Amino acid sequence: MPISHPRMGWPLLLTVLFAGSADAQPQPSVVARWNAAALAEVRFFKSGPPAVARALAIAHTCMYDAWAPYDARAIALVDTSPRRPSSEAVAANKAQAISFAAYRCLSNVFPTGLTRLNAVMAGLGYNPADSSTDLATPQGIGNAAAAAVIASRRYDGANQYGDLAAGAYADYSGFVPANAPMPFCLPTTPGACALNITDPYHWQPLTNNLGATQRFVTPFWERVKPFALASAAQFDSLAAVANGPNYLLSAALLQSDIDQMLSLSGSIDEQRKLIVEYWADGPDSELPPGHWGLFAQAVSLRDGNSIDQDVKMFFAMHNASFDAGIVAWHLKRKYQGVRPITVVRHFGQGRTVLAWGGPGQPVQAIDAGKWTPYNPGSNLTPAFPGYISGHSTFSAASAAVLRAFTGSDAFGFSTLIPANFGRVEPGVPAVPTTLSYPSFSAAAAEAGLSRLYAGIHFADDNSVGQDLGNRVGAQAWGKSQFLFDGGLSTSSTSVASSPKARTLSWQHTVPPLSNRLLIVGTAAGNDGADAVRSVNYGGAPLTRLGWQDFARKGKPRAELWYLVGPALGTATVVVEMDQAKDIVAGASTYVGVNPQMPFGTLVGDTGKGNLACLTLANEPAPLVASMVSVNGKAQGIHPGLDQIQQWLGVSNQSGDYFDDVDNDDILGKGASFTSTPIGTVCNLLEAKAPWAMLAVPLRPAF
Repeated sequence: MPISHPRMGWPLLLTVLFAGSADAQPQPSVVARWNAAALAEVRFFKSGPPAVARALAIAHTCMYDAWAPYDARAIALVDTSPRRPSSEAVAANKAQAISFAAYRCLSNVFPTGLTRLNAVMAGLGYNPADSSTDLATPQGIGNAAAAAVIASRRYDGANQYGDLAAGAYADYSGFVPANAPMPFCLPTTPGACALNITDPYHWQPLTNNLGATQRFVTPFWERVKPFALASAAQFDSLAAVANGPNYLLSAALLQSDIDQMLSLSGSIDEQRKLIVEYWADGPDSELPPGHWGLFAQAVSLRDGNSIDQDVKMFFAMHNASFDAGIVAWHLKRKYQGVRPITVVRHFGQGRTVLAWGGPGQPVQAIDAGKWTPYNPGSNLTPAFPGYISGHSTFSAASAAVLRAFTGSDAFGFSTLIPANFGRVEPGVPAVPTTLSYPSFSAAAAEAGLSRLYAGIHFADDNSVGQDLGNRVGAQAWGKSQFLFDGGLSTSSTSVASSPKARTLSWQHTVPPLSNRLLIVGTAAGNDGADAVRSVNYGGAPLTRLGWQDFARKGKPRAELWYLVGPALGTATVVVEMDQAKDIVAGASTYVGVNPQMPFGTLVGDTGKGNLACLTLANEPAPLVASMVSVNGKAQGIHPGLDQIQQWLGVSNQSGDYFDDVDNDDILGKGASFTSTPIGTVCNLLEAKAPWAMLAVPLRPAF
């Protein structure tokens, strides 16, 4: 299937091949079509990779938020449009809402592209002038979602509107480089290269062949609000990051970096030149974040993705790429890592080395003071510090999401590069050449290596970038799943009861959702000892979270047990009692729960009367799990304000506890409710009776 892929103003046709694919390819979804429209605008955008990653993340967040009201479970990142009836969740409505959201957001981040974006809307059959915000219509949902997302990013630190410093995305942090710009020079330039290096351990801007001087692209980007990261500095405590670039650690490591650059330059061949050219992604291309957008488009076609699948895949991947840019640019600003051209020329001036001789020249003996990277474009290196590699971080983060979304590392992607594709020198490649990537990991690895082959990054720029990119991608995927699965919520419940039993068992189903937590609540009588000996689910033991009961025998007792990450599918819950007694037990599966710290402060109390109430500790509680155990005299339990009843049972099993309950029977109820930092949960009893109650805040995964 052909993909139009203009680069450097050349109409390049890339032929995308997938091993084992059928001749007939499915048509791209509306999401993939808008991604292609976004990448077309990126090529006109002429901005740096972080701003491109942000623009693509915004566009796909708008699409996702416009789609979410049509899904039975997903929650939007920003927008609060109400969920639409299932009868409206048809492809036509989703496509329309997505298109209006995409159009509004792309018009915002790429304001010069309005004519082109209008044409995309017209091609899809929509009127871009329709600005309705009627949430009963798809266009209203799309327009409202876009407005909410745009507003949420208005003051996110990116300076999109030029109100923090003059000019869109202009620096407002006052960055000043440690070195004056290096004059332009190649190995073929007569005489020695003029070197004006004050600090060879920090980044030096370059002057290109046209006399233009580099400025650090978005040096303030660490201040931009991320998607899933806790902060731009989240990974600073990792050993590889805390130590900074290897060349700062010892003279031996510095020399090793220099030697590797010279070795790679001296052994560069046509294949490596082609790899450099393919992955260069300079300012006239879609840049690294967009390159992976092309890959995602290919995956969408390969797998025949639905609208629902593509909304999720592009949303998760481009937000991962957005966070990757924040982490990478934080470290670029923090360490201001020097590029190889400065180090090699500074420490090698006057030394003869075997290296690439410049455009059109073979590998030959040159003065190391004139050593030059093999890098397309008007600048010999990108306009920002080296450590860490943006290509490596963007690529690893994107690959991590595509692996997670597809459930496999298999990519099976090939692209045919035409003869004379290269921009540095002619004849690269001499004949049409295919580059193949069997896996997402292989593609990400080669993206990083291409920067070493080019001579614009050291090895640890790549290795640390790959590591952090994988971490960023995993975290972004986790938050995306959190949203796809409905945030912190209940996904399944079940209940069982029995009079005078020592063992109670029943079937419970755990759905395939993320960050799962199983809570089993038990209601029984108090005999002065542990009422429940053990609880297990599918053979996996649960842990007792806590219990509450009266000091006297015969009164109700409530217990909560839990299991983090219960197995998917249907299995048996088994509750073992210390002795035969009336018991009611229920299971609730929660999703979106923090697996490391699932709980806030557990509270419990007992009482007697018509009202059973608990007050939580003063802490954030977006969702609270609670249960109450009451004596049969209560005759019935009704949930209080804002409660969602999850299970309810009575030990006599008659099915009518209003008529057949006696004093020995037990009633139990499990529920959840939302709360502020201080919240009260209550249950109304039909008649005055003893009760025991527990409640615990659940902590969200994100």
